[in-house]
Amino acid sequence: MLGKVLGLSQGQEPFPWQASLLERFMQADLPSAVDIPTGLGKTAVMAIWLVARTARQDLPRRLVYVVDRRAVVDQATTEAERLRQSVAADGNLQQALGLTGPLPISTLRGQHVDNREWLEDPGSPAVVVGTVDMVGSRLLFEGYGVTRKMRPYHAGLLGSDSLIVLDEAHLVPPFERLLEAIASGVHEFGPVGTACSTLVPPIHLVSLSATGRSAGAATHGLTDNDLSLPANHPLKRRLNAKKNLVLRPLELAGRDQEEGSEKPGDLVTTIARDAWSLAESDGQPRILIYCNSRKDAGEVKSTIERRDSAAFEPRLH
Repeated sequence: MLGKVLGLSQGQEPFPWQASLLERFMQADLPSAVDIPTGLGKTAVMAIWLVARTARQDLPRRLVYVVDRRAVVDQATTEAERLRQSVAADGNLQQALGLTGPLPISTLRGQHVDNREWLEDPGSPAVVVGTVDMVGSRLLFEGYGVTRKMRPYHAGLLGSDSLIVLDEAHLVPPFERLLEAIASGVHEFGPVGTACSTLVPPIHLVSLSATGRSAGAATHGLTDNDLSLPANHPLKRRLNAKKNLVLRPLELAGRDQEEGSEKPGDLVTTIARDAWSLAESDGQPRILIYCNSRKDAGEVKSTIERRDSAAFEPRLH
């Protein structure tokens, strides 16, 4: 089922570390960290939680995916929406999750309106994707754009019966410490009295990283089955891919918006031109373009997409 939910083609299998993580979830053995190299599918944690939840109703009913970069928040939202489509296409899966409609998905980030689907039915499984500030402020009974009367509801739902997945955890160690304190501090922050504590499920934190800083039985990483895969397996190809860095000064070009001619000083045109040149010279590489402003990044993407080439379709991030 995991391969189907992940959207794998027929004949493809989940990576061994993903399958073994699902086994841990099915046994309610949730790790405190998942330490996997970049590019090996850590966002599959969403699908793993979803599949495990169909068999174990005692797993957290809300998945809260937190990341410190807005672009990754949008990518995680896209993955969550794909999972919703998988659930909608499988009536048995939808029934096993106890859903009477689509899987609720909400995105919390600056300049993005919360659709509040995750608030409509507190008893329903839901996926919440958000930035550190938007999720963190709600856990602390604040919440950007949240009315004073609604803040306890947001804090209560995020702070109980939730699996909080902190992506790129190495970028925000103070926030990770805060989440660890909340997750382990049931006696300080949880319900008062033994009877009430059994009624309010706690939260569980899973930190995602690719830095190799985590160790121990509570950390899930690559397995021996991953490392013993043949060299042509997608996981091994990604893991052993050459990683070269070349610094090359750019000769700024430009463009005249009215006449279409180039003139010196246009950084957007220069980046788009050089990225396209690299793509044509190296076949079909994956090219990541970094800009120090969202406006420039958007213009570079639009400029490249306007290029007409049947030989190459760039993958842009």
